[in-house]
Amino acid sequence: MLGILYIALCIWSGKTVLDRVCPEYVRLGEKSYSGKELYLPAFFIIFPASYIVGTLLLGWASYLAADLLSLAASPRHPLLAANAIVMPLFAALSIFLWLSVRKKRKREKTAEAEVPEPDGTPGKGSFSAARMLRPECAGDIVTVIFFIVLFVFFTFMCYRSFAIRQGGINVGYSVFSDFATHLGMIRSFSWGNNFPTQYSHFAAGDIRYHFMFQFLAGNLEYLGLPLDHAFNFPSILSLISLCMLLFVLAAKICSGRVAGIVSVLLLVFHPSPSLFRWLGELREGESSMEEFLRRDYFFSYTPREDWGLWNFKVYLNQRHLAFGMAVVMLVLIAYTGLNLKKDSLRPPIMMKLTSLRRPVLCGLLLGLAAFWNGAMVIGGLAVLFVLALFTKDRLQHLVTAVIAVGLSFLQSLLFVKGSTVSPQLLYGFIAENPTFWGCIRYLLDLAGPLLIVAAALMIFGRKNTRILLFAFSAPLLLGFYLSLTPDVTVNHKYLMLSFILLGIPVAGLIALMLKSARLPRLLGGVLLCFILMATGIYECRIVSNIDKRALVFKEDDPLSLWVRENSCSRDVWLTDMYSNHESVLGGAMLYYGWPYYAWSAGYDTAARERRVKELFSTGDPEVLKAELSAEGIRYILVDGGLRQSADYFVREDVIADCCDLVYKSGEGAEAVCVYEALAAGGER
Repeated sequence: MLGILYIALCIWSGKTVLDRVCPEYVRLGEKSYSGKELYLPAFFIIFPASYIVGTLLLGWASYLAADLLSLAASPRHPLLAANAIVMPLFAALSIFLWLSVRKKRKREKTAEAEVPEPDGTPGKGSFSAARMLRPECAGDIVTVIFFIVLFVFFTFMCYRSFAIRQGGINVGYSVFSDFATHLGMIRSFSWGNNFPTQYSHFAAGDIRYHFMFQFLAGNLEYLGLPLDHAFNFPSILSLISLCMLLFVLAAKICSGRVAGIVSVLLLVFHPSPSLFRWLGELREGESSMEEFLRRDYFFSYTPREDWGLWNFKVYLNQRHLAFGMAVVMLVLIAYTGLNLKKDSLRPPIMMKLTSLRRPVLCGLLLGLAAFWNGAMVIGGLAVLFVLALFTKDRLQHLVTAVIAVGLSFLQSLLFVKGSTVSPQLLYGFIAENPTFWGCIRYLLDLAGPLLIVAAALMIFGRKNTRILLFAFSAPLLLGFYLSLTPDVTVNHKYLMLSFILLGIPVAGLIALMLKSARLPRLLGGVLLCFILMATGIYECRIVSNIDKRALVFKEDDPLSLWVRENSCSRDVWLTDMYSNHESVLGGAMLYYGWPYYAWSAGYDTAARERRVKELFSTGDPEVLKAELSAEGIRYILVDGGLRQSADYFVREDVIADCCDLVYKSGEGAEAVCVYEALAAGGER
């Protein structure tokens, strides 16, 4: 119950803050950037904006309070006191802001009573019977139904990939890779006290991974939500918020709801040619319809495509990605189309704000999102940089960038030892042939239908369209020229952001074709939709098929419960190279987990692996005791996999000599043993 209350408080807090500092935001859906009346339901901007803003504010407040309390008094569960302080404080603040706004409205006599229009019919804000007869009201109904269906789809897919059923934590095969770190970080907060925060798969005294979404889920579990609800609820809300904001942005750019709906569909169903390529390669009788429907592996025409790197699976695997993208969409709604020189785009209603309010708010949003999803902050700034080249208000873009970068830098100082990024020029992303034409071929194989139409619009479209296409391509170009981490594959997020944004002008073209009274154009629009979305639709089926299989962990697993009761997140565990494991679900802080996660975050995994080998193979109990103390390792977990490992030579006899056996399950070579290390001098 407290977890649901926390989410509700996030949304309400966000709304009251926005109502007070930026009341014009509720009207952003009234008109397009070109001035055309849209009459978009205010809910489609109010809800996602409130959720994003409130979650950022309340999430950071909860985390910082817990961190400070942990430093001050070292409580075992600082979240108890942190939530007891922050939730009532935000509730009181929200009530104060709500009363303040209400009083201000009364003072300014901004009555919400309906004002008749010149023709005698009710105005656009009315919900009377006459309003219901207007064409835009029918559009409201279609839009609402569309988002209800989308919400049900997101809920199904999230719980298909991750759910607790019959006492087992089911982690779908499509997501179990990244979920190792997600669940480890979540449990380090909900079952442990990971303050100051460390990376759950590489205890090194700092955190280089954007972890705040996992903290949110951990806090929700701590407040009483089951683990699956604690992770799925904010994931679903983030996805629906992203889609609503994309819908508003596309509708404002393209002056219509149809373009908004098509843009959302292009986000959900990745526009790839892979399905058609695969069908074209099949020989007659090679594949039946039953096999077609049962397929449970992805296409592999481009590098990493078999990971599901580009389809909807990414939003299930990387739950924090949608939240970061939603922040970018909210900022772009405020900025896109502002003051473009000699063009038809008009400033949106947000422009009525004072000269500094918009850039400051947008800078705060992006800056606060740095450790929710840092890649999206960089991608969003790249788009704003290009837009700034074509606007008269470059200073506002600069203010936003300075605030966002400054906040990101401050967070890095707080959480990271050293640098969060190691930038280097690296042309070609992960294309097999990193030449100009090789990259073109790679992009065509990856998202050819979308990029071909976007290229046509770049050539034949109006000036505004070309400017937006250029700006929306900025993250893609960034991903192809610069690597900020040792693993360039993570740049796929930049490409995905560009694909989503490039889909907006393409959706505008499709909307014009679908509205045409000429049958060939109408059929052409339908055919183009099919070509763009067919692979993505089929890949959603593949994801669902993959998640029929799952890793299953018992909710009441003895080892997980023992770790919860006897260890905290300040205790470092020396183990095998675990990815998903019962100890991880117990909240254990691994000295050296599966190395890919830490390596891609910029940690020196090679040195740590050498150190682990030395620790396991040490033959002198006194030497081992001293080395464990020097590394801050409290527990050593030895199981059958480690005893038979080809990577390590384990002297369990030496470990048993200098450490206490505090947990054991099973017998013989497959026994799971936990040893507690002794500090120098024989004392624990």
